[in-house]
Amino acid sequence: MPKTPPREDEQPEYQPPRRRRQPVTYRRPPEDYTLDDHPEIPRIKRASRTPYQYREAFNEDEQEGEGKQSPRTRVQERNPRTHAEERKPNPIMVEKKRRSTVYAPPPPPRRTQPHRPTARPQRDRFIYIRNSLPVIITCGLLFVLLVVGSIIYNVSRPQVNTTTIVMPNGTTNNQQPVTPPASLQHAADPHELVITPQDTDHPPPPVNATSAYLLDADTGATLYAHNPFMHLPMLSTTKLMTAVLAVDKRNLDQKITINSAMAQDISRLSADSTVVGLKKGETYSLRELLYGLLLKSGNDAAVVIADALSGNLSNFVAEMNQRAKQLGLNDTHYMNPHGLLATGHYSSAHDLAILGQYSMNIPVIHQISGTLAYVIPQGGNHQAAPLINGNQFLFWYPGVDGGKPGFDGVDNFVQVISCTRNHHHLIGVAMHTNNWWTDMRDLMNWGFDNFKWISPHDVDSPQNPIPFDTLWNYFASDKKEGTIATSDGGRYYIYTGFSISGPIMTYYDKGGGLKQFGYPISLPSVSSSTLVSQRFEKATLQCDVIKKHCGTV
Repeated sequence: MPKTPPREDEQPEYQPPRRRRQPVTYRRPPEDYTLDDHPEIPRIKRASRTPYQYREAFNEDEQEGEGKQSPRTRVQERNPRTHAEERKPNPIMVEKKRRSTVYAPPPPPRRTQPHRPTARPQRDRFIYIRNSLPVIITCGLLFVLLVVGSIIYNVSRPQVNTTTIVMPNGTTNNQQPVTPPASLQHAADPHELVITPQDTDHPPPPVNATSAYLLDADTGATLYAHNPFMHLPMLSTTKLMTAVLAVDKRNLDQKITINSAMAQDISRLSADSTVVGLKKGETYSLRELLYGLLLKSGNDAAVVIADALSGNLSNFVAEMNQRAKQLGLNDTHYMNPHGLLATGHYSSAHDLAILGQYSMNIPVIHQISGTLAYVIPQGGNHQAAPLINGNQFLFWYPGVDGGKPGFDGVDNFVQVISCTRNHHHLIGVAMHTNNWWTDMRDLMNWGFDNFKWISPHDVDSPQNPIPFDTLWNYFASDKKEGTIATSDGGRYYIYTGFSISGPIMTYYDKGGGLKQFGYPISLPSVSSSTLVSQRFEKATLQCDVIKKHCGTV
């Protein structure tokens, strides 16, 4: 029916200009439903009709409520259609009766992304933070205490100096201490060392030995190194590796009888070779042979152990070299199980220190090598055999508890010494020295930072004799006044562990030396660019290196 035109006195209803809407592509047909212009009017859908039937229901509502504007007018305006289209009968609908409104919730939209939880309101966040405040404060205090404690610990701990000198030929010489890294570093090059001395108020001691080494057995840190990778005959310290394989391979209570092959190998030893006195047909336990190997340094015991455990000497030596490779002894090669001089039989101070550390961690080897005397009991077709430990250091230096010496009978002495003081375990090595007591004492004194004087000459007596003391003239040359030349042309005093050099040494010698000034008791100190001073027992000497003038302070 056509729409009645308005009267003249009526103002036409204002119709705002309609804006052409851009077509929108929906993934599913749009759903028309009543919008909530008023909160008291709920949104509803006809549960029995599809969205496309809402328009027919609107026509009926318009007829019933003339003059009333239905809430659906806005939907009609938003989707304008001609009256003809709206009044076109729908062949599908047969019931014109208005049905009760039943709310039907719209189908959930498709989700193309994972659901995100609704953000917590800001008020709830404040409440959560307020309730967690004690925990946050506690964690903050713990963090502050941790940071402050770390700072106090790092400031209070003593600074450690390190010397690192890498030589092209694989040797390392000790120099004056310099600032080190924080801890020991293991370089990819096996001939590169980081030396971390523990005594920073004394200079590293010079040695008479061709090479020397000091190892902290607890941490594995290198404390001192002098020509550590030089290849030298290691003599009877070879027997430490023989003992390691013996303990690994067999039961120590195993009985071993000397057969013809063993007796023949023993007969090939040199006439002046050190032996226990093993003979064909005698029977010993492997433990008794180890005592003969480490205390008496019996070369015949080494031969019997090798033949009994590996069938022959060659097989046993091959196993020795294999174990050396496993332990990282890159500068060690064995040709026999006893250490007699042979071409291709060598080791280094560094490798002997590593072997000493490893072998002393085997309790039975540590215990046997630290035994002063032992008697192999009679039995097994042999008489009782008393054994005295040839490690002279055990008899006079405090804390020595194991190790192995070696001697070629001339002037090449080798030592691997295990020493423990105040639960601090050190391994010292000196190779090819003619003054073994001075070298090893100086190394251990420096490693323990304890220079209290002790001498084998003072300890040796008829009541407590040191084995083989006659070979060294009862150590008569070991005196407090003894010195060792340093690399810078100075002198190292073994009594106090300090050295002097340069203009101070020149003035010291001209001014009366030891009698006038006493022993040095400090390192040289530089007070300015020209002044250097050093304290002695009776005076402090100071020199101006520019003016070349010295005097006492």
